[in-house]
Amino acid sequence: MARDVPIIGTLKTLKADYALDVRVFGTLNTVAAREVASDEFREQNNRHFQTNSSLKSFELDVFSGEICNENKTKGNMSLDLHIISQEPVKKHGTGVYIRENGQTLELKTMEEVRAHFPGKDLSHIHEFDYEDESFWHGNITHNMGKMAREVPVEGTNLSLYDLLWQPEDHGFNSAGSPCYRELVLKGYLYLRAHRQELLPLNPDNGWGHYDLLLTFTEDFLLHLIRAGDDCRIEAGV
Repeated sequence: MARDVPIIGTLKTLKADYALDVRVFGTLNTVAAREVASDEFREQNNRHFQTNSSLKSFELDVFSGEICNENKTKGNMSLDLHIISQEPVKKHGTGVYIRENGQTLELKTMEEVRAHFPGKDLSHIHEFDYEDESFWHGNITHNMGKMAREVPVEGTNLSLYDLLWQPEDHGFNSAGSPCYRELVLKGYLYLRAHRQELLPLNPDNGWGHYDLLLTFTEDFLLHLIRAGDDCRIEAGV
């Protein structure tokens, strides 16, 4: 049996017959992931699981059946914002990822997995402890970018979009930067205070909403304040 290898799954979409396959491909055991795939999907993509047992992240396009490594990924449908630690961070989870309400989320417990996949054979899935470099990771649909652009940051020409989606483009690389923390706080306070003004910018397709952006920004800010000065910011778009 292959050794468990941490994999972070960034899912482009969940659709029809592949919904379970997409989610379970986030499992850490490559053999188990291969076993749960449908015959057709396994036939198309078996070579990836055979050759990429140490793959750290992947993006799965259900419509094309293509699995791309992080260096080949393009056209992502969401923002992945990270606070990266210089020291390993202890984690606990199942390695099963779902795409829900404009976010990609890991199911942390078997109870959550069973709730999302009732009646499925999940004998190959289990909870486990692992370590990685991510002090915090948040994912949010690009649909919320329009609203974030309309959130000004007091005293600057920046918007909340600049701070969350493009921090490195504006010279913000360090989580320990007092300036960056203060600017994110200003953006969050404006966002929280102007709910009625911003609600009309909710995506028409229902994928994402004001409260999602608010909680995403708040969670990022709280972890930003707690992060060590040597942590860095990375935004993957």
